[in-house]
Amino acid sequence: MSRAKDIFEKLRRQGLAALDDLIIDREPESLFLDFKRSPDDGSSRVLAEEDSKNLCKAISGFANSAGGVVVWGVDCRRDPASGNEIASKMPVADAYGFCTKLQGSISRSSIPPHPGVEVIAIQDDDPTSSRGYVAVLVPQSTFGPVRSMKSNQYHLRVGADFSVVPHELLAGMFGRAPQPQVDLNMISHPARLDGNLGHFTIAFGLLAVNFGMVIVERPYVSVRFGDLHPEMVKVQIRDSQSISLRQSQLPVFSAIAAPHLALPPGGVEHLCDVVVNVPVGQPRAINFECMIGGVGAMPRRFGLHASLDAVAAGIERASRGGFPSSDVLTLAPDA
Repeated sequence: MSRAKDIFEKLRRQGLAALDDLIIDREPESLFLDFKRSPDDGSSRVLAEEDSKNLCKAISGFANSAGGVVVWGVDCRRDPASGNEIASKMPVADAYGFCTKLQGSISRSSIPPHPGVEVIAIQDDDPTSSRGYVAVLVPQSTFGPVRSMKSNQYHLRVGADFSVVPHELLAGMFGRAPQPQVDLNMISHPARLDGNLGHFTIAFGLLAVNFGMVIVERPYVSVRFGDLHPEMVKVQIRDSQSISLRQSQLPVFSAIAAPHLALPPGGVEHLCDVVVNVPVGQPRAINFECMIGGVGAMPRRFGLHASLDAVAAGIERASRGGFPSSDVLTLAPDA
């Protein structure tokens, strides 16, 4: 039995006692449980707009996650002093009437409608009163992602909140595997005149960054520098066991990760360092055409440029001391 189903069945069997246990045991607003207070205590003839929005979001968010239970009639807020969630009973005016209104709204709350949603009313401890609580069970969807009719978004339960499903994860939920996304980043080393006699030295590192939601295997970068003589460009690898360097007679080099190297989501891998030595008496523009990618990732093109004026200005500035190479070079994705 799932955690959501377990919570719901306990509420069905034990009623108010089970709800009290959830509150006392600090179950408030977990991955599988959400508390809601109706803005009008459920007293209106039709379901209040806020209640309708909360129902739509809960059905979408719990269905797209591991399932969950929503209980109306409990106000849950974070205590600013302790940071803990504090739950207080705020029963709806007519538990069975509110239960009927929720049941009538379920089929209009999501696309597609969720056939597994169940609703029960829990009577308050005063037998002469109609006040009480309403619990809604939303099982995990077995038929694909579920979209809220109110927000027109696909939601996901994250911690104690409902978040909008990211595009890549949504694509995977529809049956297409999420794609790796590798971007290129640059570490700026000092630009100076004392690195190679008679030359202006610009140095930088090239990094692969995984901004996707799945692992990238064997990240690589390929760089073409047609405007520069190959002797002016030196490439260094820090970890030859993990990264291999490929160079040819053409003004092209590639740094490729070994088969065992994988880049997790949010991960960064230092692929190589590049040193460019420009003759001081013959300044010239710098233009690198870079391509970054990995197994299963769509390759992306970047440009790494420094104009003739920028290089000339850098030479003059370096005569007074070193400075970051990024003040001369600009890295940007190609349009």
